[in-house]
Amino acid sequence: MCSSDQAELRWVDLTDADLGGTDLTGADLSFSILSGANLSDTHMDKATLYATNLNRANLSRVTLTYATVERAQLNGANLADANLHSSNLKAALLVNATLQRADLSFVQLNGADLTNADLRGANLQNADLTYAVLRGVRLDGAKLE
Repeated sequence: MCSSDQAELRWVDLTDADLGGTDLTGADLSFSILSGANLSDTHMDKATLYATNLNRANLSRVTLTYATVERAQLNGANLADANLHSSNLKAALLVNATLQRADLSFVQLNGADLTNADLRGANLQNADLTYAVLRGVRLDGAKLE
């Protein structure tokens, strides 16, 4: 496993990069492009991904707790089995995203767009969904309370 040592990766183009299994704990990837990137099994606790483009990225089984993912673009991203506990996803775009069995407990999703997102089996306990767009969301088996 590669370690980031709190890497500064702002404004970097990592389109389609394979970063699976990498340790990006505390890294700053703000304004970067990771569209189509593989970040599966990556550790990104306390990372900053402000306004980062993660469209169609594979973030399955990622650990992204206490992170700032505000205004990020995650349209069509795969976050199945991801742990996002206590992260900030305010105004994030998660249209058509897969969040099956994801831990979204205590996550701030204020103003996020989750149109057609798949949240089956996800843990949304104590998540803040104020002003979130939930049109077409699949919530079968999700924990809401």
